[in-house]
Amino acid sequence: MPLVLFDSNILIDNLEGHAAAVIEIMNYQDAIISSISWVEIACKMDHAALQGFKAFLTSAGIRVVHPDDDIMERAAVIRGRSLLVPPKLPLIDCIIRATAEANGRLVITRNPADFGGEGPLVRVPYEIVNGVAVNIKPPLP
Repeated sequence: MPLVLFDSNILIDNLEGHAAAVIEIMNYQDAIISSISWVEIACKMDHAALQGFKAFLTSAGIRVVHPDDDIMERAAVIRGRSLLVPPKLPLIDCIIRATAEANGRLVITRNPADFGGEGPLVRVPYEIVNGVAVNIKPPLP
């Protein structure tokens, strides 16, 4: 089973009750999120929702990883490359991608362009079109 890092949008989809997100998240026993994603999600929550979010992360076994020197150096390289050779990647997403790389993780997201495109290190398990999950891929073994 692959080691994964969930992008914010997958967690938000889960919180909004999209079955495709729930299935994707529950398929992995060893998952992390970047503290950047945690802030992106938590900043829109009241106290009760935040407590529920934290409880969900704990129950799903999803750990929050904070940037260290290795992650920040990797993020700087990723961002620097994207400034020289488009597309320019958002700094926040460079930190999230660097977190995945530093921890040997596959990024699971609905926005592959934010991470340099879909490929061996970026998985797009489904798309949301008009509020409905489509193009759903089976979870990885």
